[in-house]
Amino acid sequence: MAWLLLSAPHAAEAQSDQDWKSCRAVDADQIVLPACTRLIDTNSLAAGERAMAYTLRAAAHWRRRDFDAAIADATAAIAINPRLASAFVTRGAAHGEKGNDDGALADASQAIDLDPGDAQAYSNRGVARGRKGDLDGAIADASRALEIAPTFAFGFIARGKLYQIQREPGRAYADFTSAIGIEPQGGFDGYRIRAMAFLLRNDTAHAIADISHWIEIDPSCALAYASRADAYQRNNDSARAFADASIAIELNPRSVLGHLVRGLALYYIGNGDMAAAIADFTAAIEADPDNADAYNRRGRFYLRLLDYDRAIADFTRQIELEPDDAEAYRYRSIAHARRLENDAALADYNRAIEMTRHRIETGRSERP
Repeated sequence: MAWLLLSAPHAAEAQSDQDWKSCRAVDADQIVLPACTRLIDTNSLAAGERAMAYTLRAAAHWRRRDFDAAIADATAAIAINPRLASAFVTRGAAHGEKGNDDGALADASQAIDLDPGDAQAYSNRGVARGRKGDLDGAIADASRALEIAPTFAFGFIARGKLYQIQREPGRAYADFTSAIGIEPQGGFDGYRIRAMAFLLRNDTAHAIADISHWIEIDPSCALAYASRADAYQRNNDSARAFADASIAIELNPRSVLGHLVRGLALYYIGNGDMAAAIADFTAAIEADPDNADAYNRRGRFYLRLLDYDRAIADFTRQIELEPDDAEAYRYRSIAHARRLENDAALADYNRAIEMTRHRIETGRSERP
């Protein structure tokens, strides 16, 4: 499930109005990072202002998918001002993206304690609770977020995904429709979120249109191009997917989504060029060593190349990161079987069946 981070509250007055204005921007991270850095490096800032500057820079790092940097800056903000709720929201969202559900849950809960009216904190805690298997608590948090902010589009998306897991497609569809009905305000916080809702309804055409609006607002945003590339690839338009993913990587060479999409697109437009695809998947892993999807994609290509040792290593790493993923066990079972390691193959195959049966019996589809 996606996590959410929105823009942080306004900071106090400071000596540089322009730097504060730039630091608070959302759809222009190319100016946010240097502006926030200049403020942080200013000796005359009051403690509260410095904490806010760190929080705003952390948010920019989060938007650029640099979650380690986001955690570091948010932690610095908290050290200065332990009652800054937005810093806990930012750090929790970054922990969540890195798969640290306990850290995400703790930080979101602390943010709620500090600011019970923060809809974003409730939504993010709902995501964390859902990933930990507490679906009732997760839906309660997502619903509370919407009570606080009835036009909070991401809250509808988060709750809709939880309804999907509970196999309540009618409620899920209604929530996605509600998210679509909210007019976007801005690129990252607006069109990006509505595009997510369109994709959840398998409406790639409208999703692409919304991401294109996002790119018009922020043409230097690597995530926007990578997101549109992903939508194009879902629509089997590998040529456009490759073009957009390449722009994303040019803007941000560590764009994980850009490398993941470009690797797949290269395979389809390059007459099955698996070596080029693997190179991109490897670049994604180098940028984010904890990205389970990257290991899954690379492992499947190693499997096609009959490189069973590397395939098993990648699926094993995916299982370490996502122990509840039945698909990873199934693919590793295939690799073991082709190496004639029958006991290991059977063990993985049985584990995949057991996990699939459990999901069917509990009426749940998959993790958020």
